Amino acid sequence: MKFKKIILTFLCLLPSLLFAEDYQYQYFSEKDEYVPFSDYIPKVRLHYYTVPHYLEDYYLLFGMKLYYDESSLRKNIDMLKMALNSRFRHPSQALVVVETEEEYLKYRKLMFMHINIMIMRNYLKIGARYDKIKVRFYDAAFAKEILESLDIAISLYKEAIPYWEEAKKHAESASNIKITTKLSNIETERYKIVRGELDFKKIIEKHIASSERKKRELEKYLASAK
Repeated sequence: MKFKKIILTFLCLLPSLLFAEDYQYQYFSEKDEYVPFSDYIPKVRLHYYTVPHYLEDYYLLFGMKLYYDESSLRKNIDMLKMALNSRFRHPSQALVVVETEEEYLKYRKLMFMHINIMIMRNYLKIGARYDKIKVRFYDAAFAKEILESLDIAISLYKEAIPYWEEAKKHAESASNIKITTKLSNIETERYKIVRGELDFKKIIEKHIASSERKKRELEKYLASAK
């Protein structure tokens, strides 16, 4: 009797087993006979779309909140640096539609340029948090601490310079490709850089010179207090 119950249960389950979807291999039946090897990725690997793998994935994770602190700025920098060290997506999955190899080449150069600028801007934002807008006479009591803070600001400003130089290099390289991509805002950014309308080197040098001047003022206060 017990054996009959087992057989009956098995017969009831058999139809559902026969018509169940094979998640690992169902994907292949949806494709043509000849497909690239890279397309043979089962649908169950959803983590491939939720975990960042490519430059664009890290770029899309970048977020600037209305109120941000140093920690969030440094996280953004780390995310963008990982983007620079990652491969690009397949052209069919680019952030904008690309029609030709030449357009895809310019797309990559523009993305490198833009990400370097974003890293540079984040360093400047952190540096500004350690900088002081103006030195006043009553700051003499905290001169030592402010000097240390200004040193950090200057080092962060200097750390931003290589990323500007790299962005400028990619902007000039992208300008040699005489087509316009659909990255409209980034294309405008490139145009301003090449034309000299946007020069962060001058802005950074101005910030550094201003911080150095404040340091000299504070050092005078310290010298007079001795």
